[in-house]
Amino acid sequence: MNVTEMLDRARELPYGAAQIALLEQAIAHADAQRLVDEAFEARVLATTGYVYGGEPARSFVTFSWCLSEFDQDPVRHGRWTHNLLWSFKAMVNAMTKFPEIPLGRTTDVLDDMERRWRAGGHSLHAVYAHRHMLARHVGDLDAAEQWFDRWNTAPRDDLSDCVGCDPTSKAHWLAASGRDEEAVALAEPVLAGRLTCTEQPQSIYTTLLLPYLRTGRADAARDAHRRAYRLHRTHLADLADIAQHVTFCGLTGNEVLGLEIVERHLGWLERSPTPYATMTFAAAAALVLGRLDTSGHGGLTVAGRPVGAVAEELSARALDLAARFDARNGTDHQSERIRETLAAAPIDAGFRLAAPGSRRARPMPAPASRVPERPVWTDPVPATDGPDELLDAAEAHFRTRREGAAFAAWAAFDERYGADPLTDLQRARRADGAGSRAASDDDDAGAEAAWREADALFAAAGDEVRRQVVRGRLGMGLLRSGRADEGRDLIEESTAYLVADGAPERLARAYLRLAYAQAATGRIPESVATGRVAQQHAGAADDPSVLGQILALRAQVLSRLGESEEAESAAAESRARFRAVGLPDELAHACFLHGVTLRQLDRGEEALAAFDEGLAAPCGPALRRLVTRQRAGLLANSARAAEAIAPLAEEIAALTAAGDRETVPHTQYELAIAYLNAGRPLDAAEVGEEALAAFDAAAEPQALAVRDLLVAVYHELSEHDSVLAQLTAMAETIAAGGDPEALAQVTERLAEALDRLDRDATAAARFADAAAAWSTAGRAVDALRARRRHATSLLWAGQPEAALAALAEADAAAAPLPDEPHAVWERAMLDYDGARLLDRLDRSAEAIPRAARAGEGFRALGAGTQAGFAGLLHGELLRSAGRPDEAGPVLSAALAQVPDDEPALRGQLERALSGLAEDRF
Repeated sequence: MNVTEMLDRARELPYGAAQIALLEQAIAHADAQRLVDEAFEARVLATTGYVYGGEPARSFVTFSWCLSEFDQDPVRHGRWTHNLLWSFKAMVNAMTKFPEIPLGRTTDVLDDMERRWRAGGHSLHAVYAHRHMLARHVGDLDAAEQWFDRWNTAPRDDLSDCVGCDPTSKAHWLAASGRDEEAVALAEPVLAGRLTCTEQPQSIYTTLLLPYLRTGRADAARDAHRRAYRLHRTHLADLADIAQHVTFCGLTGNEVLGLEIVERHLGWLERSPTPYATMTFAAAAALVLGRLDTSGHGGLTVAGRPVGAVAEELSARALDLAARFDARNGTDHQSERIRETLAAAPIDAGFRLAAPGSRRARPMPAPASRVPERPVWTDPVPATDGPDELLDAAEAHFRTRREGAAFAAWAAFDERYGADPLTDLQRARRADGAGSRAASDDDDAGAEAAWREADALFAAAGDEVRRQVVRGRLGMGLLRSGRADEGRDLIEESTAYLVADGAPERLARAYLRLAYAQAATGRIPESVATGRVAQQHAGAADDPSVLGQILALRAQVLSRLGESEEAESAAAESRARFRAVGLPDELAHACFLHGVTLRQLDRGEEALAAFDEGLAAPCGPALRRLVTRQRAGLLANSARAAEAIAPLAEEIAALTAAGDRETVPHTQYELAIAYLNAGRPLDAAEVGEEALAAFDAAAEPQALAVRDLLVAVYHELSEHDSVLAQLTAMAETIAAGGDPEALAQVTERLAEALDRLDRDATAAARFADAAAAWSTAGRAVDALRARRRHATSLLWAGQPEAALAALAEADAAAAPLPDEPHAVWERAMLDYDGARLLDRLDRSAEAIPRAARAGEGFRALGAGTQAGFAGLLHGELLRSAGRPDEAGPVLSAALAQVPDDEPALRGQLERALSGLAEDRF
């Protein structure tokens, strides 16, 4: 790579260590080869790179070198005049941030800046801004206000700070002067415009943090913090700005969040961009850590040490640096400012910055909506002739699903006959009832103990039928508690006996238990078949719920087999059955199953109706959470995503409280989807990033889906470098998995993202990678598209010869493609872009026939708009080649192809035709 290529590559790199290293390599090579112009250009770029890369002290050397060389030969280096004058501002600003640089030297540079401004006929707008900055730094507030007035009245010109930074600096002074409303009024409108500066919009948002907060704009303050800090957090040069966010956390009762930010950036102090940044960050961190220590959280640590001890050290460090600045400046302004930060009182201690659903958020309160309650049995239990009659009544109630009456009858049995001598059969029947009650209360251990006692007592009493029934119940209990094989063995024995016994009222329930056991142990086809047998006997069952349960199980096992349509039908029938017999718990479960199967079939509105009915029915808290979770997950992907946010955040809080760390990130992923679809990308980013960190730590493949979501989130937030980082990580993960088609897709997305940022050389390389991956996947037409874009990116990157070579490779790849629509389209696009490329290289003789072929291809597909663009290009090429008689028909034919709903294109064609007419006269 020669020096020119190094400089081109450096321009595409983000500010930071990699760019600085490449620029220094370019400087060394240019000096060694005595390339005067390249050496000057490299140092101009390095001056800016050092400033924004977090090493401003090194910019003093490159800037001074360039200024000296410029003064010796201003004609040769004249094209860099604006860059050098612009860099004066960064130099003055940076020099104030190093206490070892004498104040007089900074003043001399500022005077030289003014001299050059006047000599060049420039407005003194930027000069006054920096004289204000210097006066403010030393604490001469009267002078700062006077320079502020002159700054405001001077006209802007092309050396003024950009339309984002200039109001930001003014708003900073207004806020520091207690004029918060003026600060907001000045800076906020800038956010509605287009900001392309490296420092914006994060600098505006950071400046507005306290003005927003102090003027009651809580939501704006929250968003300003989150938007700005996200952009600052990866840039070492922004350490002083990050300090303002730490202070903001301390002033709003968000010390825990402040601690997290301090932990993330504390190590940066060892490579801090300036002593001023060190002082500012140390003071802000000491505020937060000290407040944690004095508020009863002294057990917390940062960098492995107690927060209180670190706070003391940072406080001393900040005050020491402030004293050094004051000694240099001849004032006590910086010490006073640091002491104010260290002693700052909270403005709003109850202000929450974290998004609901993130680990930093407080637990969500219980939902306000009323939860339907289960009916409580209050009727008196009738008198009976003896214990057997009362047990008969209790069991009859339980079989007909009147659990409240059954439980009341068993309780009455204990009161009336518990002290009497009982037979083994009576004790067995009572133990069976105790097991059913424990199972209803989700007490698996209690149910198992009671049913095992009943098993032994029924055996002693010689009642084998009842014994096998209770063994079947015990087997079901073991299935629910995770002991599937043991439970299945019991159920198989029980079913075999009961089938042989032949009592019709017991067969449906026996076969149903067997079908459950088979499903629980992975024997899905067998479970389906057994369920059908159970349904054949359902009519004879003395339990009104058995048919609904058979259908519910069928829905579950068919769904596992991928038979979604049949599963939905079974779930719908189960739901109708339970609704008819008035069993709310079972109805809620059936609604849950029906909603899930409807969701699988993309019948979202019907699924929501099923979930809503389930939530309206009285049921246990575990089932209610399942229904709520499914409903929220469905809403998260819909236009009603905002409705999903609260229940998903509540679910995360419940999972966190229960210590279920594995499920939390999955729910956070769905919450991030809901936030994004509800127009809250900041919240989506915060929660999605937490989910990604958890999945990455566990090496779970779900991380890939979260990264894909975050790409969309970052795009909404215009966080372009984060988009590139996630797409790059996705490509690396997919490459390791050996899926060339997926790799091609994500690599092409990465190339397109680079192309949108005008990082053309890097985009070209990624398009080439995508083409190779598409070829490996056997997708020749897609490979052609990537090859075409590789060629055009090389042209925009200033590599014409490489672009022509890439175009030739694309032509060779296009030749064998069949005449099917997809291939015809891509060949036409290749001809269109190829014609544009050749035209840019002044090779119109080759461009003209390519433009003609492009038009033919688009017309063959009926693509009127694209045919219009191709015809416009073809016509303009003919006109430029001095062939207007040929251009006219081409343009007219193209105009006839363009749809009426493309007025802009039609206008271009009409103007081109008018231009031809004017040429003739």
